[in-house]
Amino acid sequence: MSIKRKLMLIGICIAIIVVVFTINVMRKVQEDKQEGILKDTVKENVITRAEAYRLLSYLEYNKAEREALPLGITYADSKMSDWYDSYVNAVWKMGLIEGNITIAPKAALTYGDCKQLIDNLIIKSPEYQSVYEGLSFDFSKAEEDMLIPQFLEIYQALLSAIPKDELRVTEETLFVLGREVTEDGIDRMVTDQGKYYYQDAKSYEEYLNKEADGNKSAAAKVTGGVQVTAAAQDTNTANSADDTTVTEGADNSTDKNNTEAVTNDEALVTQGSQTSLIDRYMDENIHIHACEQEIVYITSATTEKTVLHNVWIKQGNGTLVDTFVNGIDKGFTAEYKLSSSIEKVVGDITIENKKVIQISVKPDMIQGKVLRSGEDFIEIEGYGEIPLEEDYKIYKIYGTLSMEPTGSILVGYENTDFIVSGGKISAALITENIKAENIRVLIQTTKYKDIYHKKVEFTATEGFTVSSKEISNTYKAGDIVTVEPGNELLKDGRITIKTVSEEGKIQLLSIERSCGNPKYRGSIEIAEDDNGLLVINELPLEEYLYAVIPSEMPTSYGDEALKVQAVCARSYAYKHLLANSLSQYGAHVNDSVDFQVYNNVAENEDSILAVKDTYGKVIEYAGDVINALYFSTSCGHTAQASGAWSNRTDLPYLNGKLLVAEADGDGAEVQTQETSQFEDLSSEDIFKSFITSTDVTTYDSGFCWYRWKVTMSVKDIKKVIDSNLASRYEANPETVLTMAIEAKDGKEAVFESKPVDTVGNIVDITVLKRESSGMISELLISGSENTIKVRTEYNVRALLAPLYNTVTRLDESEMDNLALLPSAFFTMDKEEKNGKLNSVSITGGGYGHGVGLSQNGVKAMVDAGKTYEEIVKYFYEGTEMGYIYQ
Repeated sequence: MSIKRKLMLIGICIAIIVVVFTINVMRKVQEDKQEGILKDTVKENVITRAEAYRLLSYLEYNKAEREALPLGITYADSKMSDWYDSYVNAVWKMGLIEGNITIAPKAALTYGDCKQLIDNLIIKSPEYQSVYEGLSFDFSKAEEDMLIPQFLEIYQALLSAIPKDELRVTEETLFVLGREVTEDGIDRMVTDQGKYYYQDAKSYEEYLNKEADGNKSAAAKVTGGVQVTAAAQDTNTANSADDTTVTEGADNSTDKNNTEAVTNDEALVTQGSQTSLIDRYMDENIHIHACEQEIVYITSATTEKTVLHNVWIKQGNGTLVDTFVNGIDKGFTAEYKLSSSIEKVVGDITIENKKVIQISVKPDMIQGKVLRSGEDFIEIEGYGEIPLEEDYKIYKIYGTLSMEPTGSILVGYENTDFIVSGGKISAALITENIKAENIRVLIQTTKYKDIYHKKVEFTATEGFTVSSKEISNTYKAGDIVTVEPGNELLKDGRITIKTVSEEGKIQLLSIERSCGNPKYRGSIEIAEDDNGLLVINELPLEEYLYAVIPSEMPTSYGDEALKVQAVCARSYAYKHLLANSLSQYGAHVNDSVDFQVYNNVAENEDSILAVKDTYGKVIEYAGDVINALYFSTSCGHTAQASGAWSNRTDLPYLNGKLLVAEADGDGAEVQTQETSQFEDLSSEDIFKSFITSTDVTTYDSGFCWYRWKVTMSVKDIKKVIDSNLASRYEANPETVLTMAIEAKDGKEAVFESKPVDTVGNIVDITVLKRESSGMISELLISGSENTIKVRTEYNVRALLAPLYNTVTRLDESEMDNLALLPSAFFTMDKEEKNGKLNSVSITGGGYGHGVGLSQNGVKAMVDAGKTYEEIVKYFYEGTEMGYIYQ
């Protein structure tokens, strides 16, 4: 063979070897690439520790509770903190993980990790013991990363093990309408069922419903136009049916220039994952797991038919339907042109496959004075009680369009139109601002024992009428009328009693006050329900104050002090009038210490003059009328609102302050060096020094309630606790907490809200938290059966009430059988006998809640030459005088 031929064969062999090698390398690269893709896919399919912690946290905590937890976790890596912190902290508080997190929460959760979490959960809550039964997998591969579908399977098993009445995570269906940003910059998803937080939520549609896309219902093709219809409606609320149809053969041509609805989608600029769920599911139904108003995760989605009830339709024309729904402007596209244009109406909108397919307008309207507003009805003068639709809405249509909370229908006024359909109220339209001229007061029985009366006996100082819807009877001055449940006049609704002139007064003979049988200006209404008779006094706000001022402050305090009381009482009444607090009874306030004491002491010339001298004046902060809280006597220091009540936030005009002041050369008030140490009384030692000192003079120092003392045996305290504990828990379950896990190994004790009616024999009483004002806001009562954390000043006073003991005041006068401890500004000295707590001696100061204005402090300041405007600004910092009448 020639050399040339040999070289050619060698070349061919080398080429073949290169080709084979290249192919093998490429194949290997491709295999590695495929394997890498597979590995990435598996990686995406595993659940992270952070996500597992997030889901588990909802078993015990909602968003507000979770974020309020004190931080307990620490990270080995100080840079590890992230979005999951509050969830990790919640799971730590649940006792499912140890305090020091050494593995990054973003790391994958292994099967072994998961089992440890669930085992710890079972140890804490035995009801979860059955969760491992029937699972489609086991935990034998402890070191492998856990798959999302398998964690969701065990999560669902956990949810199934919880009794329904204790279940925090629920299944819901929402129709996604859009996005809203709260004042603190947090996104919320706006849906037909309300607004939901969703920042950390995930969609698990692909894991829970493999054929999710195929299951999205395809809307049937409808031939025709969207007809806008409405059935005739009897304005006396007789039964009728809404008859809404999609008609065949209507104009089905589309408007070429308006093929898309005007929506607020443009505002939904995607910000990473923050808006992706909204963008992904806009105008679709999502099936979710939720913990109150927070989405836990999405299970599936459809475009099936949905009806949005009682929507405010701003305009409908062509294929565009412009609405205001659940607080946002929202535009929809109709499948076909509307049969007629509509504007500023309430209606039901049916959507399918993201298009409007029918609209039912509700055009019938009634008007009248609102007499009572309950959870499921509104009583309107001339119409009686009308039930509310399940999806009843309230719209404020003057000024800036808005949706209002369900308590916004103010009783006693006629500023609202009511849309009625099928004998029910579909929507309320608030048409103008309130001019708060009249107030409605719920009158309680003798000694303020009840709001329900067994009978009402009355007369008047001049001729008067007693009328119902159909009957009116006239009586002379001094005639006595008695109304009992079942009275013939009550069969048509409520009874109204009015005097012939505005100067007349109605006297209620069936109740007693300090002034005897009280006389009332304005009108009296009597209504009946299953519990008895309700009595409401409606009168002008200014005339109401005539009988509030002497009931709240001795008129002997002088004109300037009464003016302070007048502007405070007017501000307080105005805020509660607008709050509509007692609308279910047809009133704004009652006549007891729950609000302001009214007509316990009769009006007089001094109280009337103080009201007239301050006519319409209220206290404002930043343009809004304040909640002008006041009380009898301070301990020398006032408190912030958040320290007194669990549901209050700090208000800038209610700063707790030491009430010690003296004038400098320019007349300005300054604190002395001696008393500056008492600015902050949160320390037990400093507070005790302050409350027992005789050297510190404050504005309240000269009044008998400034200092007081009482000694109570533990037996007496136990009797008070056993009689009051259950009712205090029922009043607010979050303010009476029972110890579930004792403090141990550096971990704090765990308390939970659960019904409790005794602590057993009292072992100890300890102050847990004292505010800077000196007020005790948290008290620990340890007993042989339960240990409870008592929160709020009122609960502290109620559970330590000296009901069986004598309270000695500063002037050595004595008070017996008090139903409340005078205040929560006190210190305790405990006496033991045979190694056990025997009695508690309490030294305290002040009378009342201690927030806002001290009435006796006002008297001292008036005596010192202060004007009422100066006094108001002293107690309510940064405020100005305003007017509620134009």
